[in-house]
Amino acid sequence: MEVQRQAIEQYCAIHGHELLGIEEEVRSAVKTRPIFDKVKEKVLNGKADGLIAYRLDRIGRSVKDLANIADEFQRAGKALIFVQNAIDTSTPEGKLLFNLLAAIAEYERTLLLERTRAGRELAEKQGKICHRPRTPIDPKILAEMKKKGVSHRMMAKTLSISRTTLLKRLSELGLR
Repeated sequence: MEVQRQAIEQYCAIHGHELLGIEEEVRSAVKTRPIFDKVKEKVLNGKADGLIAYRLDRIGRSVKDLANIADEFQRAGKALIFVQNAIDTSTPEGKLLFNLLAAIAEYERTLLLERTRAGRELAEKQGKICHRPRTPIDPKILAEMKKKGVSHRMMAKTLSISRTTLLKRLSELGLR
């Protein structure tokens, strides 16, 4: 993240842009991106002239996603700039390069997912564990806690597991 931050700050200094702030999305692979959505709304509502990102894949997850975002910015008269890719969508050349690289970025992401899936399948066939080991939980203890009416949150805390893990185990045991 520090490399991205420095590149954006340097780009702004060189091109005379006023940097209003740098936001960081902690979980990048999830579908909902509240921080990005907040920043996008600020730009589209006129609080900034554009958005500067390190790379294309920091903004969108697919060609369609990137195209939709770029279209929103273009309709609002806002620029999208990608430092590492040297793309400024406020220029005709930048728009062309943006569309070409967006397609390549989606292709690379698809290949990465396929390779990861294939590697995981091969490792599992070889008997390797490709996930965290299951935390052993005594079903009798779960049943007793459930019987006493202990909340899910308290059960998870007592057993030192996540609430999600607890709910999965309760469902597996027919106790949910």
